[in-house]
Amino acid sequence: MSSALREFVAWCGVLGIPSIFAMTAWCIRCCIHYTKQLKVLAKAQQAQMRSQLLEQYHYYVDDGWISEEHMEDWENQYQAYHSLGENGVLDSRREALLELPNSAPNNTNN
Repeated sequence: MSSALREFVAWCGVLGIPSIFAMTAWCIRCCIHYTKQLKVLAKAQQAQMRSQLLEQYHYYVDDGWISEEHMEDWENQYQAYHSLGENGVLDSRREALLELPNSAPNNTNN
């Protein structure tokens, strides 16, 4: 190998290793930063979903019934919320909704 080629390879080694290390460190920092942001966004989404599910729960309980379509929608939202973890209050609310009738009570005053 010629001396010019050896010198080029040596410079690539000198410049390459620190550059690779710096890029790796930068990537790790970015991953940590974005992971923290993702956790915050997941918590915010969970709080929003919890609020919405509770609001819907109170609406249906006050009405005394829930249609099959609305129960299916509520259940889908609940499952998404449940998959985010740390559940509690909505588990009992779900059971209460499942016990509601699927059609409006007849309000006939004779």
